[in-house]
Amino acid sequence: MEPTTRAAFDLGRVRDAVAPVLASHGVTLVDLEWTTERAGWTLRVTIEREGAADVGGGVTLDDCADVSRDVSSVLDVEDLIPNHYNLEVSSPGLDRRLRTPAEFARFLGKAAKVKLSRPAPDGQRLLRGELLQAPEGQVAVLVDGKRIEVPVSDVVEARLVFELTTQPKPKKGQRHGKETAKESGQAKRSAGAAPGPSSGRSERGSEKRK
Repeated sequence: MEPTTRAAFDLGRVRDAVAPVLASHGVTLVDLEWTTERAGWTLRVTIEREGAADVGGGVTLDDCADVSRDVSSVLDVEDLIPNHYNLEVSSPGLDRRLRTPAEFARFLGKAAKVKLSRPAPDGQRLLRGELLQAPEGQVAVLVDGKRIEVPVSDVVEARLVFELTTQPKPKKGQRHGKETAKESGQAKRSAGAAPGPSSGRSERGSEKRK
């Protein structure tokens, strides 16, 4: 059988099939991608917790594992994807993509990088800075102290930028106590994967379907 192309099945039907599963877990769908990689075809489901305030979506590794298990079962029953594929469920991560005007508005004041299809008024094609309030249909970024406004339609890709905060060094003779922190889907990664501050995705390992 020839590998399934992007248009070989209805991704909208997959979205409809998984929606009740996500709702039962109290999470919402951020993105649904069907892509080919070295390991083969991958269905990537990105989720976040309803009402989550943090950019990582408030999703834990256990959430991703539970959702992956149930989504896998539903897709097996519905048989909507006719070929072998890997299923990945993850949180948006600290470098989450921004796709809609609502998402740009949601993360006002956050640092982002915005790639454009044509130059901005000042000639730049890649804007990096703080997201500002903008009129409908526009995206505004504060770049080096200058407000730059472009149409949403010119945005090719936009992502939040994870910025490390520096901690003051302890005074001589001062010792830090041992810290134990639990993070909700912001900096956790799947078992066997090295954590990276630029990603912050909470993923379950790829699961081979079919």
